Amino acid sequence: MKNWPIPLPPLAEQHRIVAKVNVLMALCDDLEARIRKRQEVQTKLLESVIAEMAIQA
Repeated sequence: MKNWPIPLPPLAEQHRIVAKVNVLMALCDDLEARIRKRQEVQTKLLESVIAEMAIQA
């Protein structure tokens, strides 16, 4: 295996791939942050509804 040739794209193509992956990773990070924020909002809303129901009970 040590002597098997491993094909690599040209350096310019490697740079293009890395740049695209970086863009996609940034989008993933943004989506994760939005999901976390929405989950926080949902939790606060649920807590608020439960607190209001407790007050009215």
